[in-house]
Amino acid sequence: MTDAVRPTGPLAGRVALVTGAAQAAGRGYARGLAAAGAHVVVADQFPDAGQETVGLVEKDGGVARFFLLDVTDEASARAAVAFAVETFGRLDVLVNNPNRYRDTKYTPLAEMTVEHWDTTMAVMVRGTFLLCKAAVPELAKSAAPAIVNHTSSAAYGVRNWLDYGTARGAVIAMTKSLAKELAPLGIRVNALSVGSMAAEAISLGVLEREEQMTGTPEFGLQLIPRVATEDDVAGPVVFLASEASRYMTGQTISYDGGKFFLG
Repeated sequence: MTDAVRPTGPLAGRVALVTGAAQAAGRGYARGLAAAGAHVVVADQFPDAGQETVGLVEKDGGVARFFLLDVTDEASARAAVAFAVETFGRLDVLVNNPNRYRDTKYTPLAEMTVEHWDTTMAVMVRGTFLLCKAAVPELAKSAAPAIVNHTSSAAYGVRNWLDYGTARGAVIAMTKSLAKELAPLGIRVNALSVGSMAAEAISLGVLEREEQMTGTPEFGLQLIPRVATEDDVAGPVVFLASEASRYMTGQTISYDGGKFFLG
């Protein structure tokens, strides 16, 4: 690991690889992990936005490096893991946040093409699978390894967003299966189900303005009446990546402002 900075915090001395870290939740994850002391690899397919995340981490006093990643490509996934080890000497935490390509829109079933469906699955499901497969040999060398998979409340159903919701549900199932398989290696696997993030939806072209999300009847039932921000997701990802959650695996934490509270 580089000696340029010796951070403190619950993740001091750890190395984290965060995919989809160029924007929204992924950027929040990268900044949160770095603030907690981890050295972070910001991996994404968008270099300008990814370097912007690196700059924000460094402005906060953290350490980060950018890696140009195609989550749908196995060789690229392996290269990202190799980059983390070559740059920082190890890998302790993998945060999977592969997102859809930016041209994804709300699409009714009758209008959804096979290509649209396949792209979403390739990015979000295949991408999570490939990074886990590539990272496990290095994570197994860590004293406290953790995988955190980003998912969404959309896994429980969103009208006209079948591909997205299905992919997010698949990640929850993958998290449970991997937790059972990787437990003998000491690798904990959990998921973070994040609620409405208008900034993410707008940046991806799903929404044109925040009111399209906050003005829906479903949003009106949410107990905390606002969308999530990058800062909001920093705390729970640090919890799941650190020893604070050392007795937790195979779980999905709903972090959605009380969107699906049933009390």
